[in-house]
Amino acid sequence: MGYYLENQESFPEGIRRIGLELNNAAIDALANDDEAMHEGIHEARRCFKRLRSLFELIRDVTGKSHYREGNDFYRSLARELEGLRDISSLIEAVELLRGHFGEVVRTEAFDSLSALLQEEKDALQKGLSEGINNVEKVIHELQQGREQFVALPLYENCLGEVLHGLYRQYKAGFRLFQKNANTPTVQDMHDWRKRVKHLWYMHELLQKAWPKVFKAYLKSFKELGDTLGDYHDLALLKEKFKDFGSRFPDDSRRLLHAIAQEQLERLHHHALQLGRRLFAEKPDAFAQRMRNILQGWEIKGLHGKKSRNKPPRLQ
Repeated sequence: MGYYLENQESFPEGIRRIGLELNNAAIDALANDDEAMHEGIHEARRCFKRLRSLFELIRDVTGKSHYREGNDFYRSLARELEGLRDISSLIEAVELLRGHFGEVVRTEAFDSLSALLQEEKDALQKGLSEGINNVEKVIHELQQGREQFVALPLYENCLGEVLHGLYRQYKAGFRLFQKNANTPTVQDMHDWRKRVKHLWYMHELLQKAWPKVFKAYLKSFKELGDTLGDYHDLALLKEKFKDFGSRFPDDSRRLLHAIAQEQLERLHHHALQLGRRLFAEKPDAFAQRMRNILQGWEIKGLHGKKSRNKPPRLQ
């Protein structure tokens, strides 16, 4: 089975299954050998993001204490592993610039920056191979964390609560789309990306409700999330230039700073184009549409005559 709810399982069963599978997938990713450690960390962090989105979706089902426990648990584990992945993202941002401007900008400028970043990555990689890392600690905590899914207080007929989890993320994403329309800040664009990622993974979880339609939404949310991710990495790369001091020649710094700014503007424009489609509806209209879709989904335990708690009002 994939990381989505299946028609033949009940909603509580599916949530527990997906949570355990993602937790175990993160353990397996981190158990790779040293040569594959970077990819393993990257995959584990993707699992953590999906798990946090799962907790966001069921936040009003489980209650705030269980939501905070699960969300904080996987957020803290992701932070334990962020160093190597962050520097790798900056190297990828250099290659993104090279791909767009390599034919008009001398290759020495890209090569010198890549070499400086690679030095930092090699040092981090050496620390991992020598055991100066938190990977074993994270694996142990993940092994202990399996039990939280067994203990989750899930119940059937929770459509209202699930809708509110979707609504909360869409409303925040809608506002950030509007806020970033004119003069974006790095932080606002990053916050928008977080909401887009949650919506992407929530649609992934619920995709069997209407597979053909959700497939299109998943593709667009992924494209927007990747675009905002490239924007964030490139913005951080610009800030990184000054850290290298005299080791990064002034002429190369000025040149790459200029083309990085040009690429940021392109990425911003593309993100807005995608945002106009994905956030075309007002939040209340989005919530009503999702209600209609999920009410027509023949999955056990999501909707029924009565829920244990009164469904939250969509406001």
